[in-house]
Amino acid sequence: MRVPHHLYAVAFLCLALLTSVDGEEPVAVPGAPRLLPEKTLAYLRIENADEFRVELAGSATGQMLADPKLKPIAGEFYTAANDIFQQVGDQIGVSLDELLAIPKGQVALALFPITAATDSANESATKTPKSESKDESPEAIRKRLAEKRQDTTSASFGALIVVETGTNDAALKKILGTIENKMTEQGSVVRTENVSGTKLVRIIKADNQRETIEYFTRDGATVIGLGPGAARSALDRWNGESTEPTLAQSTDFAAVMGRCIGAEETRPQITFFADPFRIVERLVQGSSGAALVWPIVESLGVGKIRGIGGSVFQGGEMFDDISHMHVLLDPPRDGIFGVVRPSKGDTNPPDWVPSDIASYQSLSWRVDKTFDGFERIFDKFAGDGGFATRVTERFNKDTGLDVREAFVNATQDRLAMITWLQQPVTFNSQTRLIAVQLKDPAEMTRTIETLRKSIWKRVETDSIGATTVYRAPKRDRQPPPGVRRPEPCAAIVGDWLLLSDSRQLLEHAMRANSDSVPRLSSVPDYDLVASELGAQLGSDEPFMFSFSRDSESLRQVYELAKSPQIKDFVRSRGEQSPVAKRIAELIEQNDLPPFDEFKKYFAPSGAFGYDEPTGIHFGRYTLKAE
Repeated sequence: MRVPHHLYAVAFLCLALLTSVDGEEPVAVPGAPRLLPEKTLAYLRIENADEFRVELAGSATGQMLADPKLKPIAGEFYTAANDIFQQVGDQIGVSLDELLAIPKGQVALALFPITAATDSANESATKTPKSESKDESPEAIRKRLAEKRQDTTSASFGALIVVETGTNDAALKKILGTIENKMTEQGSVVRTENVSGTKLVRIIKADNQRETIEYFTRDGATVIGLGPGAARSALDRWNGESTEPTLAQSTDFAAVMGRCIGAEETRPQITFFADPFRIVERLVQGSSGAALVWPIVESLGVGKIRGIGGSVFQGGEMFDDISHMHVLLDPPRDGIFGVVRPSKGDTNPPDWVPSDIASYQSLSWRVDKTFDGFERIFDKFAGDGGFATRVTERFNKDTGLDVREAFVNATQDRLAMITWLQQPVTFNSQTRLIAVQLKDPAEMTRTIETLRKSIWKRVETDSIGATTVYRAPKRDRQPPPGVRRPEPCAAIVGDWLLLSDSRQLLEHAMRANSDSVPRLSSVPDYDLVASELGAQLGSDEPFMFSFSRDSESLRQVYELAKSPQIKDFVRSRGEQSPVAKRIAELIEQNDLPPFDEFKKYFAPSGAFGYDEPTGIHFGRYTLKAE
């Protein structure tokens, strides 16, 4: 299906306005939540583009881009982006610089349902007359059915863009004018209306499809609506002429954002909110398989998700950035949420975690409750006793083991995971190790041996020192150049079962456990990140904590960018893609500075999660780089 050029332009405008910042003093306008309907499905807002730009310039990323040693590279990439954007810029009538200079204050994008009531209220203003003919010919009937399907599916979502431009709105007007001209050339109709002294422009498709664009400008802000009545409804709320509640009055929105906003003096620069259940509901019920799919979704209890929202804070004396996310849940937690059973426990790194890892994560989880919840969900579809018949009894017959006793009851409800950059650097250099803490390591050894004699007969063994290593059989097939061969393996180290896709990482972890290489627990950076956890949590106890070094992910990209394999790959792709061609030229032209020039701008970060009666809360913080 061919997508009209004007919709590409609108989509690109949405993205650009949400990611670009520059400017002058903004004019105060109502916050986007006061312009949106209560049942808004998704929402993203930059509170003030000018302030965000200032905070971003002072961040580690901003300072890195301004570094004299690195600025030429950033400039080259910006020039490349400008060249790539040129094709789109010709369509919407502005350059990249003009586009990035548009937002000054608030910028917001939202998605909401278009209801029958909204359509009815705006029908006379937003639609050309539908076919009212009494013609009963097959062609006329097909046309009426197509119009009805259009009414119930593609127009079920509306969108709203709010952007404060101050007095410098020439570029935005130019974009809207270009879109208006292109749509009228395709047969659309432009109508204007004066609403309480504000000019409202509507662009209506002449073929009775419900792709309607409408917009107005007021007090230095432009509001663009996609869908019938989208901007008009926002204008009515602005004027105080709407009796329907707004997103700002939604109890779910308030409950979620209240957990993420923070103190008044540290307002977040970015906030977001989504109602995923209602989005899925809208999509599924508009499909032909709704009658089959939707009862299954509802029976899983997904409707208990009342909202997901979060915030991002830039800047500060101690942190480069802080972010929060809250998942609002209705009690009781049954259905699929009977499987989600976080617990509380130790978050300190075990002895086997080496000091040079890229990330470390600890998770406390009620494995037994999760197992019980999964069994209830399985039985809901397979019938009572279905899980026992098809899973546990069959497993017992094949192995002679009881699933619950052999695995569920054998753990201490704690999992840990590390990632590590294995040398030499390749496309898949980042290796992983997942570990489960055991109650009885000797019993787990006997369980594994029983499985090897029954269903895991191809699993091979060897040893690292005195420790038995279980590994998948090696494949004869060689991986492509520049790709690491995965080596699935496992070992019991102390009271932990370690599973990895790299034997080298498994051996590295075992050396840390024996104190042959430094451990993460002895690293000052880890102590610094972990010490801030208490300040972030207050009296709450986490079920999850993680430590990460983003510089290690950057190191992989850096090493790959300098490798001959990447240069050859991007060069070959450049023959088919102008974007890849420009990137290949940049890689060829630029001699990258030493990695330490990049690394100094990256500080370690921490993340946490804790459970509470209203839902699950997550947070992340990055320390200031020295």
